[in-house]
Amino acid sequence: MPIALIALSVLLQAGTEGFLSGRLDPAGSLLFSCLAFLTTAVVFALTSVLRGIHRGALGNREVRRLLYQMNLASALTFLGYFLALAWVPAALAASLMAGVGPLAVAVLGMGRGSGGPGRAGWLRAGALLAVSLAVAACTRSGGPSASAPAVLGGGVLAVLSGVGAAHLATISRRLGALEVDPIVVTAHRFHLTYLLAGVLLVAHGGPTGHGLSLGTAATAAVAGVVVPLYLLQIGAQRCPPAITMVLLTTLPGLTYLGQVLFGDRFRALSAVLIAALVALAALFTRIEARPRRSPAATTAATTPATTPVTTTEGDRDADRAGDRGRGAEGVRLRP
Repeated sequence: MPIALIALSVLLQAGTEGFLSGRLDPAGSLLFSCLAFLTTAVVFALTSVLRGIHRGALGNREVRRLLYQMNLASALTFLGYFLALAWVPAALAASLMAGVGPLAVAVLGMGRGSGGPGRAGWLRAGALLAVSLAVAACTRSGGPSASAPAVLGGGVLAVLSGVGAAHLATISRRLGALEVDPIVVTAHRFHLTYLLAGVLLVAHGGPTGHGLSLGTAATAAVAGVVVPLYLLQIGAQRCPPAITMVLLTTLPGLTYLGQVLFGDRFRALSAVLIAALVALAALFTRIEARPRRSPAATTAATTPATTPVTTTEGDRDADRAGDRGRGAEGVRLRP
């Protein structure tokens, strides 16, 4: 179920980004970001208050700390990505962002002392990055701006967005372990994003009048941000970060299809590479989703037992209570 929610989120985002490709200038991108993420924060803040879960979760210090980190990472990810759409095609930006995601998750895992994903995990991340870069190269032409500095700047922003997205997947998994409701997370993760977008929009001189109409921008915001990011938040809190980022690597291919649907030129080589990328993502998701057995469990499975072990219902209840008690300040946060 979490994997299906992430997949549906990717479909909604890809269709919207395919539509937005070539229709946003920098001012329009900032206006869209401000509108989309302010709407998201308001909708889910009201929902969390009505459901009576607003204060309970935010009373935990560890949750507040993770939400502060999430605000920073969300601003980097989404402002960088939507600004990139003003200079490069959506499929190119999505290829760069999604391609670096699995590799960034592996690097972040090493930084936390987990030892990394292992040789096979590094190879999978490298393969996804290589195919994503090939897709990016094939979708280079035909963007909203043909100047080299603009394409380079947009590409850098897209890569930074991929690193931010990997950090978001990691934080989301930790919030899921703390049993924080995804509604609460979605309500409070975008405050810095819409505030920065608003400040940058004012500094830019306001909307230019050459971008999307307000009604079109609002519709795209709901279809491409409000709904899919909530679905993505649910899935990301229940899936390991590696699975989340592997699934997000399908975003470039689906975005490219969205671009073609809304009038972009079809490129056969791009279609072939995108099909390969989606196939690799599906295969690697299945591999990552396999339950991993610890060395101790493997030894126990291969070594004949000399003494039968009986697990009582009371033992199982104690184990479950102990699992719920692990986490920041020992507080179970789901209402």
